[in-house]
Amino acid sequence: MKDVDRVIRLTLLGCIVVSVISLTLALFMPKTAASTSGGKSGSSGGGAPASPARGGGGAPAAIAVETVTLTPSTILQKIRLNGDVTSRSRISLYADTSGKLVSYQAGVGSSVRKGDVIALVDPSRPGAPYASSPVRSTINGTVISLPYTVGDTVSTSSPLATVGVLDDVQIITYVPEKYVSVLRSGLSAEVSLVAWPGERYPATVTMVSPVVETSSRTVEIRLSADAPAGRLRHGMFAVITLVTREAKGVVVVPKRAVRTFNGERVVYVVGDDLVARRVAVTVGLSNDEKTELRSGAAFGDRVVVSGSVSDGTPVRMAGKDANQ
Repeated sequence: MKDVDRVIRLTLLGCIVVSVISLTLALFMPKTAASTSGGKSGSSGGGAPASPARGGGGAPAAIAVETVTLTPSTILQKIRLNGDVTSRSRISLYADTSGKLVSYQAGVGSSVRKGDVIALVDPSRPGAPYASSPVRSTINGTVISLPYTVGDTVSTSSPLATVGVLDDVQIITYVPEKYVSVLRSGLSAEVSLVAWPGERYPATVTMVSPVVETSSRTVEIRLSADAPAGRLRHGMFAVITLVTREAKGVVVVPKRAVRTFNGERVVYVVGDDLVARRVAVTVGLSNDEKTELRSGAAFGDRVVVSGSVSDGTPVRMAGKDANQ
Protein backbone atom coordinates (compact mmCIF):
# COMPACT_ATOMS: atom_id res chain seq x y z
CA MET A 1 0.00 0.00 0.00
CA LYS A 2 2.87 2.35 0.78
CA ASP A 3 4.41 1.58 -2.62
CA VAL A 4 1.14 2.62 -4.34
CA ASP A 5 1.06 5.93 -2.46
CA ARG A 6 4.67 6.59 -3.39
CA VAL A 7 3.95 5.99 -7.10
CA ILE A 8 0.96 8.34 -7.02
CA ARG A 9 2.97 11.10 -5.34
CA LEU A 10 5.82 10.76 -7.84
CA THR A 11 3.35 10.88 -10.73
CA LEU A 12 1.69 14.04 -9.40
CA LEU A 13 5.07 15.66 -8.79
CA GLY A 14 6.12 14.85 -12.35
CA CYS A 15 2.92 16.41 -13.74
CA ILE A 16 3.54 19.60 -11.74
CA VAL A 17 7.15 19.83 -12.98
CA VAL A 18 6.05 19.36 -16.62
CA SER A 19 3.34 22.05 -16.23
CA VAL A 20 5.83 24.55 -14.77
CA ILE A 21 8.31 23.93 -17.59
CA SER A 22 5.58 24.32 -20.26
CA LEU A 23 4.30 27.60 -18.72
CA THR A 24 7.84 28.99 -18.55
CA LEU A 25 8.49 28.20 -22.21
CA ALA A 26 5.17 29.75 -23.25
CA LEU A 27 5.94 33.04 -21.42
CA PHE A 28 9.57 33.62 -22.41
CA MET A 29 10.15 32.00 -25.81
CA PRO A 30 8.08 34.60 -27.92
CA LYS A 31 9.97 37.59 -26.44
CA THR A 32 13.31 35.96 -27.15
CA ALA A 33 12.29 35.22 -30.74
CA ALA A 34 11.02 38.77 -31.32
CA SER A 35 14.22 40.22 -29.87
CA THR A 36 16.34 37.99 -32.10
CA SER A 37 14.28 38.93 -35.15
CA GLY A 38 14.63 42.67 -34.38
CA GLY A 39 18.37 42.31 -33.97
CA LYS A 40 18.68 40.63 -37.36
CA SER A 41 16.57 43.35 -38.99
CA GLY A 42 18.72 46.11 -37.47
CA SER A 43 21.95 44.44 -38.53
CA SER A 44 20.70 43.86 -42.08
CA GLY A 45 19.83 47.66 -42.40
CA GLY A 46 23.38 48.72 -41.59
CA GLY A 47 22.52 50.60 -38.37
CA ALA A 48 19.64 52.91 -37.38
CA PRO A 49 17.02 53.56 -40.12
CA ALA A 50 17.15 56.95 -41.96
CA SER A 51 15.00 59.79 -40.59
CA PRO A 52 11.81 60.32 -42.67
CA ALA A 53 12.33 64.14 -42.39
CA ARG A 54 15.54 63.91 -44.43
CA GLY A 55 16.11 63.20 -48.06
CA GLY A 56 18.77 61.10 -49.68
CA GLY A 57 22.24 61.51 -48.24
CA GLY A 58 20.82 62.90 -44.96
CA ALA A 59 19.92 66.40 -46.34
CA PRO A 60 16.85 68.16 -44.82
CA ALA A 61 13.67 67.89 -46.90
CA ALA A 62 12.66 71.06 -48.80
CA ILE A 63 9.57 72.93 -47.55
CA ALA A 64 6.93 73.94 -50.11
CA VAL A 65 6.42 77.72 -50.04
CA GLU A 66 4.57 80.42 -51.94
CA THR A 67 6.68 83.44 -52.90
CA VAL A 68 6.31 86.85 -54.49
CA THR A 69 8.93 88.60 -56.63
CA LEU A 70 9.25 92.24 -55.61
CA THR A 71 8.52 94.81 -58.33
CA PRO A 72 7.76 98.55 -58.18
CA SER A 73 4.20 98.86 -56.85
CA THR A 74 1.67 101.34 -55.52
CA ILE A 75 0.14 101.17 -52.05
CA LEU A 76 -2.82 103.15 -50.74
CA GLN A 77 -3.62 103.88 -47.11
CA LYS A 78 -7.37 104.16 -46.60
CA ILE A 79 -9.96 104.88 -43.92
CA ARG A 80 -13.60 103.81 -43.94
CA LEU A 81 -16.32 106.34 -43.09
CA ASN A 82 -20.10 106.68 -43.11
CA GLY A 83 -21.79 109.67 -44.69
CA ASP A 84 -25.03 111.10 -46.05
CA VAL A 85 -26.06 112.13 -49.51
CA THR A 86 -27.50 115.64 -49.46
CA SER A 87 -28.41 118.37 -51.92
CA ARG A 88 -25.56 120.73 -52.70
CA SER A 89 -27.96 123.58 -53.57
CA ARG A 90 -30.48 123.85 -50.75
CA ILE A 91 -31.98 126.65 -48.75
CA SER A 92 -33.96 126.92 -45.53
CA LEU A 93 -37.13 129.05 -45.53
CA TYR A 94 -38.17 131.24 -42.58
CA ALA A 95 -41.32 133.11 -41.62
CA ASP A 96 -41.37 136.91 -41.75
CA THR A 97 -43.09 137.08 -38.36
CA SER A 98 -43.53 134.90 -35.29
CA GLY A 99 -46.80 133.06 -34.81
CA LYS A 100 -48.60 129.75 -35.13
CA LEU A 101 -48.01 127.42 -38.08
CA VAL A 102 -51.42 127.19 -39.77
CA SER A 103 -50.65 124.79 -42.61
CA TYR A 104 -48.10 123.44 -45.10
CA GLN A 105 -49.05 124.02 -48.72
CA ALA A 106 -46.58 121.42 -50.06
CA GLY A 107 -45.29 118.05 -48.90
CA VAL A 108 -41.85 116.48 -48.71
CA GLY A 109 -40.83 115.54 -52.23
CA SER A 110 -43.07 118.13 -53.89
CA SER A 111 -41.56 120.13 -56.73
CA VAL A 112 -41.91 123.88 -56.22
CA ARG A 113 -40.97 126.99 -58.12
CA LYS A 114 -39.62 130.29 -56.91
CA GLY A 115 -42.46 132.25 -55.30
CA ASP A 116 -44.68 129.23 -54.50
CA VAL A 117 -46.24 129.28 -51.02
CA ILE A 118 -44.80 126.54 -48.82
CA ALA A 119 -46.46 127.33 -45.47
CA LEU A 120 -48.87 129.75 -43.77
CA VAL A 121 -48.19 131.35 -40.38
CA ASP A 122 -50.80 133.18 -38.24
CA PRO A 123 -49.04 136.11 -36.53
CA SER A 124 -52.19 137.45 -34.85
CA ARG A 125 -52.70 137.66 -31.11
CA PRO A 126 -55.82 136.90 -29.09
CA GLY A 127 -58.44 139.59 -29.82
CA ALA A 128 -56.68 140.71 -33.00
CA PRO A 129 -58.07 140.01 -36.48
CA TYR A 130 -56.75 136.85 -38.21
CA ALA A 131 -54.19 137.47 -40.95
CA SER A 132 -52.03 134.68 -42.40
CA SER A 133 -48.42 135.31 -43.42
CA PRO A 134 -47.18 133.15 -46.33
CA VAL A 135 -43.72 131.54 -46.47
CA ARG A 136 -42.58 131.37 -50.10
CA SER A 137 -39.84 129.38 -51.82
CA THR A 138 -36.92 131.47 -53.03
CA ILE A 139 -35.62 128.88 -55.55
CA ASN A 140 -36.87 126.24 -57.96
CA GLY A 141 -36.43 122.79 -56.46
CA THR A 142 -37.90 120.02 -54.33
CA VAL A 143 -39.12 120.17 -50.73
CA ILE A 144 -36.75 117.94 -48.77
CA SER A 145 -37.66 118.81 -45.18
CA LEU A 146 -40.71 120.08 -43.23
CA PRO A 147 -39.54 119.89 -39.61
CA TYR A 148 -42.55 121.37 -37.80
CA THR A 149 -46.09 120.22 -37.11
CA VAL A 150 -49.18 122.29 -37.87
CA GLY A 151 -50.11 124.19 -34.69
CA ASP A 152 -46.53 124.69 -33.53
CA THR A 153 -45.46 128.16 -32.52
CA VAL A 154 -42.59 129.36 -34.70
CA SER A 155 -40.31 132.37 -34.74
CA THR A 156 -38.44 134.24 -37.40
CA SER A 157 -35.40 132.04 -36.66
CA SER A 158 -37.29 128.76 -37.15
CA PRO A 159 -36.53 127.00 -40.49
CA LEU A 160 -40.06 126.04 -41.58
CA ALA A 161 -38.93 124.16 -44.70
CA THR A 162 -35.87 123.18 -46.72
CA VAL A 163 -35.91 123.24 -50.52
CA GLY A 164 -33.10 121.73 -52.55
CA VAL A 165 -32.04 120.94 -56.12
CA LEU A 166 -31.93 117.14 -56.25
CA ASP A 167 -30.01 117.00 -59.52
CA ASP A 168 -26.99 118.50 -57.71
CA VAL A 169 -26.06 116.32 -54.72
CA GLN A 170 -22.95 115.82 -52.61
CA ILE A 171 -21.82 113.53 -49.81
CA ILE A 172 -21.05 114.85 -46.34
CA THR A 173 -19.05 112.90 -43.77
CA TYR A 174 -16.96 113.56 -40.65
CA VAL A 175 -13.33 112.48 -40.29
CA PRO A 176 -11.63 111.89 -36.89
CA GLU A 177 -9.32 114.68 -35.77
CA LYS A 178 -6.20 112.49 -35.97
CA TYR A 179 -6.37 112.56 -39.78
CA VAL A 180 -6.42 116.37 -40.04
CA SER A 181 -2.78 116.47 -41.22
CA VAL A 182 -3.56 114.48 -44.38
CA LEU A 183 -6.95 115.97 -45.27
CA ARG A 184 -7.07 118.23 -48.33
CA SER A 185 -9.27 118.95 -51.31
CA GLY A 186 -8.60 116.58 -54.18
CA LEU A 187 -8.15 113.39 -52.16
CA SER A 188 -9.63 110.41 -53.99
CA ALA A 189 -12.22 108.07 -52.54
CA GLU A 190 -14.76 105.36 -53.38
CA VAL A 191 -18.43 105.47 -52.48
CA SER A 192 -20.90 102.60 -52.14
CA LEU A 193 -24.61 102.75 -51.35
CA VAL A 194 -26.88 100.30 -49.55
CA ALA A 195 -29.48 100.78 -52.29
CA TRP A 196 -27.02 99.59 -54.99
CA PRO A 197 -25.04 96.70 -53.47
CA GLY A 198 -21.84 95.71 -55.24
CA GLU A 199 -21.45 99.06 -57.02
CA ARG A 200 -18.59 101.47 -56.23
CA TYR A 201 -18.32 104.98 -57.56
CA PRO A 202 -15.16 107.13 -57.68
CA ALA A 203 -15.34 110.30 -55.61
CA THR A 204 -13.20 113.34 -54.83
CA VAL A 205 -12.98 115.53 -51.73
CA THR A 206 -14.24 119.01 -52.69
CA MET A 207 -14.21 120.75 -49.29
CA VAL A 208 -12.48 120.31 -45.93
CA SER A 209 -13.83 122.32 -43.01
CA PRO A 210 -11.22 124.63 -41.46
CA VAL A 211 -12.49 123.89 -37.94
CA VAL A 212 -12.74 120.85 -35.68
CA GLU A 213 -16.09 120.22 -34.03
CA THR A 214 -15.35 120.18 -30.30
CA SER A 215 -18.26 117.91 -29.38
CA SER A 216 -17.26 115.05 -31.70
CA ARG A 217 -13.57 115.88 -32.37
CA THR A 218 -14.20 115.48 -36.10
CA VAL A 219 -13.74 117.51 -39.27
CA GLU A 220 -16.51 117.85 -41.84
CA ILE A 221 -15.59 117.05 -45.43
CA ARG A 222 -17.67 117.05 -48.60
CA LEU A 223 -17.25 114.83 -51.62
CA SER A 224 -18.44 114.79 -55.21
CA ALA A 225 -19.17 111.31 -56.60
CA ASP A 226 -19.16 110.21 -60.23
CA ALA A 227 -22.26 108.01 -60.28
CA PRO A 228 -24.88 107.28 -62.97
CA ALA A 229 -27.91 109.57 -63.03
CA GLY A 230 -30.47 108.68 -60.39
CA ARG A 231 -28.11 106.62 -58.23
CA LEU A 232 -27.43 109.33 -55.64
CA ARG A 233 -30.51 110.68 -53.90
CA HIS A 234 -30.86 113.12 -51.06
CA GLY A 235 -31.01 111.35 -47.69
CA MET A 236 -29.23 108.14 -48.77
CA PHE A 237 -26.66 106.47 -46.49
CA ALA A 238 -23.19 106.21 -48.05
CA VAL A 239 -20.10 104.17 -47.15
CA ILE A 240 -16.92 106.03 -48.06
CA THR A 241 -13.41 104.62 -48.49
CA LEU A 242 -11.10 107.62 -48.33
CA VAL A 243 -7.52 107.41 -49.61
CA THR A 244 -5.42 109.36 -47.09
CA ARG A 245 -1.92 108.52 -48.35
CA GLU A 246 -0.40 107.01 -51.48
CA ALA A 247 3.09 105.72 -52.34
CA LYS A 248 4.11 104.81 -55.89
CA GLY A 249 7.08 102.81 -57.20
CA VAL A 250 7.89 101.28 -53.80
CA VAL A 251 8.58 97.79 -52.45
CA VAL A 252 5.26 96.22 -51.46
CA VAL A 253 4.50 92.72 -50.11
CA PRO A 254 1.31 90.98 -48.99
CA LYS A 255 0.78 91.75 -45.33
CA ARG A 256 1.10 88.08 -44.32
CA ALA A 257 4.68 87.99 -45.64
CA VAL A 258 5.89 90.24 -42.79
CA ARG A 259 6.55 88.26 -39.61
CA THR A 260 7.96 88.99 -36.14
CA PHE A 261 11.20 87.44 -34.86
CA ASN A 262 12.70 88.45 -31.49
CA GLY A 263 10.61 91.60 -31.47
CA GLU A 264 11.58 92.87 -34.94
CA ARG A 265 9.84 92.75 -38.32
CA VAL A 266 11.35 90.23 -40.75
CA VAL A 267 10.71 88.60 -44.10
CA TYR A 268 12.21 85.43 -45.58
CA VAL A 269 14.01 85.85 -48.90
CA VAL A 270 14.67 82.85 -51.17
CA GLY A 271 18.01 82.91 -53.00
CA ASP A 272 19.13 81.08 -56.15
CA ASP A 273 20.20 78.18 -53.93
CA LEU A 274 16.53 77.73 -52.87
CA VAL A 275 17.33 78.44 -49.24
CA ALA A 276 15.25 80.86 -47.14
CA ARG A 277 17.19 83.66 -45.41
CA ARG A 278 15.76 85.80 -42.63
CA VAL A 279 16.00 89.54 -43.35
CA ALA A 280 15.10 92.36 -40.94
CA VAL A 281 12.91 95.02 -42.58
CA THR A 282 11.47 98.46 -41.90
CA VAL A 283 7.81 98.90 -42.83
CA GLY A 284 6.05 102.01 -44.14
CA LEU A 285 2.47 102.45 -45.31
CA SER A 286 0.10 99.59 -44.61
CA ASN A 287 -3.51 98.66 -45.33
CA ASP A 288 -5.68 95.60 -44.88
CA GLU A 289 -3.86 93.63 -47.59
CA LYS A 290 -0.39 95.07 -48.25
CA THR A 291 2.63 96.54 -46.48
CA GLU A 292 5.38 98.78 -47.80
CA LEU A 293 9.00 97.72 -47.08
CA ARG A 294 11.28 100.76 -46.78
CA SER A 295 14.48 98.81 -46.06
CA GLY A 296 15.78 95.25 -45.93
CA ALA A 297 14.41 94.02 -49.26
CA ALA A 298 14.92 95.15 -52.86
CA PHE A 299 13.26 94.79 -56.24
CA GLY A 300 13.84 91.33 -57.68
CA ASP A 301 13.95 89.54 -54.32
CA ARG A 302 11.72 86.53 -53.88
CA VAL A 303 9.91 86.81 -50.54
CA VAL A 304 8.10 83.94 -48.84
CA VAL A 305 4.38 84.67 -48.51
CA SER A 306 3.24 81.37 -47.01
CA GLY A 307 5.08 78.35 -45.66
CA SER A 308 6.61 77.40 -42.31
CA VAL A 309 10.27 78.34 -42.73
CA SER A 310 13.16 79.64 -40.65
CA ASP A 311 16.62 80.96 -41.47
CA GLY A 312 18.44 78.37 -43.61
CA THR A 313 15.41 76.24 -44.50
CA PRO A 314 15.63 74.59 -47.97
CA VAL A 315 12.49 75.36 -49.95
CA ARG A 316 10.74 74.48 -53.17
CA MET A 317 8.30 76.68 -55.05
CA ALA A 318 4.65 75.65 -54.82
CA GLY A 319 3.73 77.07 -58.23
CA LYS A 320 4.16 80.59 -59.59
CA ASP A 321 4.88 83.65 -57.50
CA ALA A 322 1.97 84.99 -55.48
CA ASN A 323 0.14 87.82 -57.22
CA GLN A 324 0.41 91.15 -55.44
